[in-house]
Amino acid sequence: MIKTLRFQAQLLLLLLLCTSCGQVAKNSEALRVPKVPAQYGIDRFTTDQKHNAHYVEVGEGPPAILIPGLFGTYRGFSRMLPFLAPHFSIIALDNFGTGDSDTPDDDFTYTVAEQADMIVKLMDELKIQHSTLIGVSYGGMIALNIAARYPNRVNAVVCIEGAVIMPKPSPYHFMEQGLDTPIIGDAIIGFIRSGLLNGIITKDVMGYAWPNLDDGDKAEVTEIISHYTDAATRPTWLNLARALRTSPDFTEEAKVIKAPVLYLSGDKSAFRDMTETNIDYFKNHLPNVSMISFDDGIHDLELQKPRETASLILDFITPGRSRSLASAASDKPLPELPRPSQNDHHDKVYQ
Repeated sequence: MIKTLRFQAQLLLLLLLCTSCGQVAKNSEALRVPKVPAQYGIDRFTTDQKHNAHYVEVGEGPPAILIPGLFGTYRGFSRMLPFLAPHFSIIALDNFGTGDSDTPDDDFTYTVAEQADMIVKLMDELKIQHSTLIGVSYGGMIALNIAARYPNRVNAVVCIEGAVIMPKPSPYHFMEQGLDTPIIGDAIIGFIRSGLLNGIITKDVMGYAWPNLDDGDKAEVTEIISHYTDAATRPTWLNLARALRTSPDFTEEAKVIKAPVLYLSGDKSAFRDMTETNIDYFKNHLPNVSMISFDDGIHDLELQKPRETASLILDFITPGRSRSLASAASDKPLPELPRPSQNDHHDKVYQ
């Protein structure tokens, strides 16, 4: 997530350098080719919905759907995929408005519930009867929303700093104001899409963790986050910036969640107030939620601690199958990811 007021102030100051920026059109509803092919797995698109959603398919085993954060894409999970793919048939999504999914701006307001409905329709299309859901931030909210509203479709939830109680005030109020003004908003999107801000955005996302990353990790994370901005348009990012404000809390619905939930958070997160509010809610209403917080963790644990996070996920969902990733040497080579051919895709019913 692009989160801090410091970053948002830097962004608006850069507008002084911009005189005009064109508006980028939304994805074509006929689009079936990603702008940049997936590094791992096979690029796929939905075909049964009004708007197209993009996802990447990789791995073997029971299904797991990976849901990214607010402005993120499926690429945010790239550092965890080598650890998860040997254990799950992974569907790593681009939410509507991000990556290679469509950016509907007529009848879609990007609320948590709308994105949740889209994912359930995707599950229907892929004949996934029920699945593990792994979501980050906004994606964690979506995962919890599905578990609350579609309980029979969810085996387990892993929520990395998501919520059923939305953060208040919205952390994107300043950005929302800028994007809501056409000239300023177009300038913001122009800078974002130019790539000139990739370094600033990455450092802002990583926050406390950035100085502790080695050069290789910094380069890898910067490359991942650089793709978050590829599809940015002013109407879409305005709706995304509004999403946490316009998405209502679903505290009553969440009380019926039956699926086991693993809630991961970081003590150094810029969203710590939100996570503590939701941790209190879980303690009071959902005793089947297991909660773990990293004392040096940030908001995006999937980027900061991919090995440790994957290890906790495997221990939670498939006890006994974890390979003690958290204790493995940091320089240990990553597992080889399966990469089927583009034609190796068969209709199947996931259990």
